[in-house]
Amino acid sequence: MNDFDLDTRLKSYQAPEPSALLKARILKAATTQPVQKSSFTRRFMPIAASLIAVCAISLATFQAMPQTEKTETAAWKEAATDLGFGDIYEWVEAEDASTS
Repeated sequence: MNDFDLDTRLKSYQAPEPSALLKARILKAATTQPVQKSSFTRRFMPIAASLIAVCAISLATFQAMPQTEKTETAAWKEAATDLGFGDIYEWVEAEDASTS
C-alpha cells in the first residue's frame, strides 16, 4: 500500500457515532468539579519553608557570635573543672603545648 492509497482510505473513513452512554459520561465528567487531592508539595511546603528559615537564622546567629580560641579553651577548661577532670585537662593541654 502506498501513501496515496492510505490517504484515500483515511479520507473515506467515517467514524461511528458515539453512543448515548459515552456522551452522558463525557458530559457528566465535564460538568462535575474534580476532587482536589492534597498534594505532597502543598502539605510539606510550609514545613520545609519553616525549616529553611530556622536554619538560616541559626547560621546567622552562630556566625555573629565571636568564637575565639581563648573563649573556647576557657569553656573546655571550665567544663573539665566542673566535672572533676581539671587535672586530666591540664595534663592533656601540657602535652599539646610541649609538642607544638
